[in-house]
Amino acid sequence: MLVNVQRYSLVAIILHWVSALLLIYMIFWGEGLVRGQPWMNPPIAPTNPGLHASLGILILIIAVARLGWRLINPPPPDVPMPVWHATGAHIIHWAFYALMIFIPLSGMAEWDKSINGKHPEFANFNFFGLLPIPHYSLSWFGGLHGLMTNLAMFLLFLHVAAALKHQFIDKDKLINRMAPH
Repeated sequence: MLVNVQRYSLVAIILHWVSALLLIYMIFWGEGLVRGQPWMNPPIAPTNPGLHASLGILILIIAVARLGWRLINPPPPDVPMPVWHATGAHIIHWAFYALMIFIPLSGMAEWDKSINGKHPEFANFNFFGLLPIPHYSLSWFGGLHGLMTNLAMFLLFLHVAAALKHQFIDKDKLINRMAPH
């Protein structure tokens, strides 16, 4: 079904794609910045835990910016689709916002556990060399970091699969709403 879709604003599109690229990088390769790769031959040590923390904080900042922008500039109306599709899409989008906030926050709690446990040298990381990165002790929350990252990976799969379904099966041009100009 071909429909005329309204686009997101340019700011929303930029924030979406920057956060998407950062999130994809962190989901699939970010752990290698913190943990070594023992499966490699020879095994390699963590490459840059400070970069991992800085990128996580950047995702948090962009998520807050996206939420603020969305409140000031509501998204275009949904394209025609079954109610359960629209409901699922909204749940996935709001879950992404929550994860882009809570994954970095849980990372700061997990990081504090690592600092106090076996890596005190990580205590003085800076956000891209500019500001100290905060960390706090809340071990139960830090323990959720990996679980929430796995949930983000699952939601990413669902999000991409749904976008591809809309593009190639439904042919409703939904993907054009967020495509770069």
